[in-house]
Amino acid sequence: MGRFLLLHAFPFDSSLWDDVGAVLRETGHQVLAPDLPGFGSAQLPAADPDIDCLVDAMLPVLGDEPAVVVGCSMGGYVALGIARRRPDLVQALALVDTKATSDAPAAQEGRERTAGLAETGADWSAGMISGLLGETTRARRPDAVRRVEGVLATAEPATVAWAQRAMAARPDSRDVVAAMDVPVLVVMGEEDTMSPRSEQELILAEAKQGRLITIVESGHLSPIEAPAEVAAALLTLVIPR
Repeated sequence: MGRFLLLHAFPFDSSLWDDVGAVLRETGHQVLAPDLPGFGSAQLPAADPDIDCLVDAMLPVLGDEPAVVVGCSMGGYVALGIARRRPDLVQALALVDTKATSDAPAAQEGRERTAGLAETGADWSAGMISGLLGETTRARRPDAVRRVEGVLATAEPATVAWAQRAMAARPDSRDVVAAMDVPVLVVMGEEDTMSPRSEQELILAEAKQGRLITIVESGHLSPIEAPAEVAAALLTLVIPR
């Protein structure tokens, strides 16, 4: 039986993984899917914005037992932070629609604008849904569009601002990937424009045991857009090929 730690994307909570987690549990695996601090039922850290605060909160969830550590988007940054801090707890690493690079200056400026809009009560998420969901999903899955719109509309402004600044300050983690001697699975939605193929190639270039699985007709939120396919990809890390 495998053990999975599933780390969600911004600005979602652990429910991002509900459908994927159900498949993993049905096949006999243990699933840990916590809310990251500031999201869902978890309290926002009192500390200055820093991805390491999220890593600090996740290490007790893992305890001393290794797991397949899975992160989508912002959750991928936390997964890489866990791998940096406690590589002994990472049985395998799955990076889903995310990046190992740090933000370029323009991206950092964009995150600060988003944080400022959230703090002033302005519409910080205008146009964001076109980046979060793939073109196919937006055209064919009104249920998914409504779900994501609901999450964006109800996100706590303080959490939005804190998380945006934490992500803007994150380090480049390609050195973490290069140091890993366990399987590194890169999962990307074929239509993901926020974490494009070029970013995935940078991860694969560093990984000793890297592998790419592309999810067709899916964008940046493949755990919502194609949960069965994402679950099948993750299962390759615990089922011998």
